[in-house]
Amino acid sequence: MSQSHQPHVTIGCPSCDASISTPVPGGPGIQTDGGTSDRSSDHRLSGRISSCDNCGHTFELYYY
Repeated sequence: MSQSHQPHVTIGCPSCDASISTPVPGGPGIQTDGGTSDRSSDHRLSGRISSCDNCGHTFELYYY
């Protein structure tokens, strides 16, 4: 999947209140299957480190 097809999430910087848009991989998100799925590792918590273009504040974004 190319970078251009990844959805973006917009969040606010906790230091300067600027809006930050960062790409995250598309996926099924959290799914409830009663823990019976053999593919449970596909739905693990992931994250990325990014920084604010306005003030340089570094933050971590976590997603499923």
